[in-house]
Amino acid sequence: MANNKRKRKKKSIFPVVLLIILIVIAVILTVTVTKMLSTDMDAGNSGEIISVEIPEGSNVNDIAEILAQNNVIDSAAHFKLLCKLNNEGREFKFGSYNFEGGSDFFAIAEKLNSGDAEDKSIHITVKEGMWLSEIAETVAKEGLCQVDEFMAAANRRDYDYDFVKEIPERENLLEGYLYPETYYFMPGDTAYDIVNTMLRQFDKVCNENDIYSKVKKSDKTLDEIVTIASLVESEVKYEEERPLVSSVIYNRLKEDMKLQIDASVIYSLGERVSRVYYSDLENENEHNTYYVKGLPVGPICSPRASSVLAAVEPADTDYLYYVVENQETGKHYFTADYDDFLNASEKYKSTLE
Repeated sequence: MANNKRKRKKKSIFPVVLLIILIVIAVILTVTVTKMLSTDMDAGNSGEIISVEIPEGSNVNDIAEILAQNNVIDSAAHFKLLCKLNNEGREFKFGSYNFEGGSDFFAIAEKLNSGDAEDKSIHITVKEGMWLSEIAETVAKEGLCQVDEFMAAANRRDYDYDFVKEIPERENLLEGYLYPETYYFMPGDTAYDIVNTMLRQFDKVCNENDIYSKVKKSDKTLDEIVTIASLVESEVKYEEERPLVSSVIYNRLKEDMKLQIDASVIYSLGERVSRVYYSDLENENEHNTYYVKGLPVGPICSPRASSVLAAVEPADTDYLYYVVENQETGKHYFTADYDDFLNASEKYKSTLE
């Protein structure tokens, strides 16, 4: 007898399970998105004061990580998303901040934008033309480190810059490479940190002014260019004279003449004397351009960008000499003729009598 009963088909539970999974995912996403869009940072206790140090040069990512590590915000990702959505972060300032626990995003952003920080930074100004030893004394005066600690750091090679590795071995290794600028350091910064910051600024200025590529197109090394720039920096007050003094240096090198630059004599003496005597010209020091032929053994000060540019791109002249023309202004007279130079020198000396 035939069985006409149809077999019952088993109903699949897969669609139900899938639906449940999708609902769970939707709920999780909704909660996550709601949380991420909330300006409540859910961190710290109300009334609690949280001290945070934002170092100079920190970007939004750095600041978010620092705030998260100090429990000012619940997560770096949350803070960064809100910064992006609210166009915040570009005006955030470094410094020592006191945040109140439980602050929302906008309160934190407002404080960072206003720079409402306790300024514990120590300002160090490296002036154009300063010697390495003078920079060391300036840093030591502010209590950041001792002179000998700074000088030791300024004679190390373990900085992550190619130009440091290429500097010839000599005393005062990084002379000329600690860029003149006003810097902000924090108590606890080491001599190595300070020197590294100044080298970073030198690297930045070279990149901004296309100096590295200009040097490659020249017949000089970067160290030779910085050395020439330091001579120019030490001799010149006026911007328009920098390429002219640089041209004199190049022309004298080409003619195999000693450079005979008084600033190099003063540097070789190790003290800022107001007058150079004939006996000083005989000082047997490799920085003394009356003693050595060609460039001195290394830079004699920290040059500014315009001096470095003048050193890599000298003016096109036939000048071999220059002399101070006016004592009050410090402007120079340039010439290619030795007799003309002697006459100009005598004329200047007569104004001093």
